[in-house]
Amino acid sequence: MPLLSKYLQRCRVRRVVRWIRGSVLDLGCGDAPLLPLLAGRVERYCGVERSAELVESLRRRHPGHRFLCLDMDEDRIDTEERFDTVLMVAFLEHVYNQKHLFAEVLRHLQPDGRIVITTPTPRGDRVHCWGTSLSLFAQAAKDDHPIIFNRQRFRVFAKHFGLEIEAYRRFQLGCNQLVVLRRRGNETRSSCPASQEGSRHSSGSGSPSGW
Repeated sequence: MPLLSKYLQRCRVRRVVRWIRGSVLDLGCGDAPLLPLLAGRVERYCGVERSAELVESLRRRHPGHRFLCLDMDEDRIDTEERFDTVLMVAFLEHVYNQKHLFAEVLRHLQPDGRIVITTPTPRGDRVHCWGTSLSLFAQAAKDDHPIIFNRQRFRVFAKHFGLEIEAYRRFQLGCNQLVVLRRRGNETRSSCPASQEGSRHSSGSGSPSGW
């Protein structure tokens, strides 16, 4: 993995770890970089990836945790468990079937659970594409991104799925963003205030797309 990709991954992990509690469903878990930071902090961990080879490797290296091989564009999560925290770290922008993804997330989210997301901003998506062409970032940064979110688009999605934004902030010079969602009406309050507004370009307005 190129050096800058490793740096960006560490930044994302540091941003989300404070929001993680209880049982964790990590969608698009990759090489499970969060696991070393969660030791003794969570009740159980379940990672999801679509690469069968990667899932088998994760199962061998982390026998105390559960890993599922699923394509979240179409597969159902084959468990009746509900989770306190659902993670989508650098994952959401790679999913085409947003309606299916959020339906599955809500089916497995505890009533007072959180959805914790990082995803590039429109500016970050442009920077990633440029950086990949110079071999500064991993090739995955240049993969097709069906939807690039900003704060307004997250508001639209949240409202549609009966959620609300608990916290929002941009980081990495506005190239990345952290969003924490919860079910509307949940009385849990954020431990840190939402930050400045995201971009309001056309990529972040209108009805949910990618369905």
